[in-house]
Amino acid sequence: MLDKDLHLFQVESVSDLAGVVPGLSIVTSDTRGYGDVISMRGEANTLFFSPPSVGMVVDDVPMGDVSSYPTGLLKMEQVQVLQGPQGTIYGRNGAAGMIDMTTPHPGTTSETHLSTEFGSYGLWDERLTTSGPLGNGFSQAIQIYHQERDGYIYNTTLGRTTDDRSVTGLLANLYWKPSDDTEWRLRVLAERSNDGAQRLSLLGSPDPFKVGSIIPGETDMDRCQVSLHWTKVAPWGTMKSITTLQDWRMDPSITDLNLTGVPGWSSTIIQDQKMWTQEFRWESPEDTKPWTWRTGMFFMKEMSSGDGTRDFIQGGWPLSERTIYELDQWNAAAYGRVGYAINPQLEVLAGMRVEYVDSNINRIKTSNYMAPSMVVEGSGSWYASPELGLTYNLNDSTKLFARSAIGVKPAGYSAFASTPTKASYEDEQAWTNEIGMEATLPDPHIGFSLKGFWNHIHNYQMNIPDVASTDYFTVNAEQVTSTGVEAQAKWQPVDGLTLQGSAGYVYSILNSYQNPVTPSINYDGNRVPFVPEFTSALGARYDFPKGFYVQSAVRMIGETYFDEANRREFRQGSYLCWDAELGYVAKDFSIALFGRNLLDRGYYTYINPQVTAGSPGDPQIFGVRATLDF
Repeated sequence: MLDKDLHLFQVESVSDLAGVVPGLSIVTSDTRGYGDVISMRGEANTLFFSPPSVGMVVDDVPMGDVSSYPTGLLKMEQVQVLQGPQGTIYGRNGAAGMIDMTTPHPGTTSETHLSTEFGSYGLWDERLTTSGPLGNGFSQAIQIYHQERDGYIYNTTLGRTTDDRSVTGLLANLYWKPSDDTEWRLRVLAERSNDGAQRLSLLGSPDPFKVGSIIPGETDMDRCQVSLHWTKVAPWGTMKSITTLQDWRMDPSITDLNLTGVPGWSSTIIQDQKMWTQEFRWESPEDTKPWTWRTGMFFMKEMSSGDGTRDFIQGGWPLSERTIYELDQWNAAAYGRVGYAINPQLEVLAGMRVEYVDSNINRIKTSNYMAPSMVVEGSGSWYASPELGLTYNLNDSTKLFARSAIGVKPAGYSAFASTPTKASYEDEQAWTNEIGMEATLPDPHIGFSLKGFWNHIHNYQMNIPDVASTDYFTVNAEQVTSTGVEAQAKWQPVDGLTLQGSAGYVYSILNSYQNPVTPSINYDGNRVPFVPEFTSALGARYDFPKGFYVQSAVRMIGETYFDEANRREFRQGSYLCWDAELGYVAKDFSIALFGRNLLDRGYYTYINPQVTAGSPGDPQIFGVRATLDF
């Protein structure tokens, strides 16, 4: 997706991609990624600790766990979402798919872009982007941003909103080209967010934007990334080296677990994740048919630590639990994909990823009502992920394709489990298959794609609570099947008018699963939690000859369950959001009036059955945006 496509659907955060990209879903509680569930074609990460199903890279920098993913989008040149396993072309494994984002590269002239936005709930957004040459082969690209708004949730006990949001960040790139075929890049990202309470309210409340909590709540996060990139372009291919150091820290996250004003219920979590990665990549030159290739080696060291305290009332007695843990993991992988054009119509591809993953946990839980419990475990495993594919070009504008691949999410440990038998979980393996067609017809200015997929997943990783305690742990559902179809289209029927749409249907079912906490209950045939039945989006934009434009878009998310029992009280039915924008664009200036969720639809983006609460989606919002280029 190019920048203009993101603008059409008012995509300003990663969660806004849900519905716009078929098959992609993002369940969020508005805590900047912490506790988010990102799924692709029915495969998802768990709320806590399991590896991501959908990987993410930004400017070739791989992200860690989903909790540490950036949520707000910077100024992007392109956002590419790839469905199906991508471990044969990326160092960071994407067992179900990959979100690949690229920020703009500096041009040959200096450019500065200033954007400001004001809107409902005290929204204020300032962004400064500058790029250009510095001389002697050096150039720069810098983005500085600050955004804040008042909360959506009003606390009747405290007499104020408690989920206020504020974030300030900087992305700085320094480039050096000592020669035409060599480029060095130093990239630094620093961000600090000071937020209020998690956006939660009791289910069934007459007003989901009101709570009676006595705890204000707080969520503060810092993230820092430093990466060094080296690129060498030669007749025999392009070599790349990407070295990254990353630190993400949440300190603290304070949440009221009662929300009605009753004291004694709270959760305080401090969590930190440090990650080092090194990738070496070799890609074939452009236009090197019949052979194309991409191969590399990847190393990752990930260290996560946490300190969580949970206070609650049981039988009239105040109880308190504290969990301190360290989770360490290192990966070493070799990957590659090669394509060969047998003739102008037929191309075959084959790929393989071989990876070794070593994980260990050191965890202790103390409380005021029982003896301390400790978990110290470690293990290492080898994984192989092959793929095969065919592409047949019917003509210059239409092609058919088929692909089959294995995606693997490694085994690991849950830090919120008190015993070794519950702490460990097994690797998840998915055999994925897709067929489809793509067509681009320049004469009627239309492009479209249609895909069908079938995934058979063994040992599907899921989070469940331990009903005998406040523990959470990851278990494996023996078999899950996910099938569906996806479609995308873009059409320009007349000059100035652009129509764009997408739709995806996912039927993801637990074929064989029994909850180990309640083994007498069988969940076979139930829907996989956190995966909506369908997603769709439709947008239209008309550019008038004198610079004015009008655009409108709708997104629809299908029925979603939030527990494996598929209880209806913990489900979100289908809902639709309608956005619109009216603006004017001149050579160096633009201004726009926008509205989001114009129908003021009520819905939940996340539901927590354990506290019978959910995160209500954004309310109706209006605002104005102005930009200046110089």
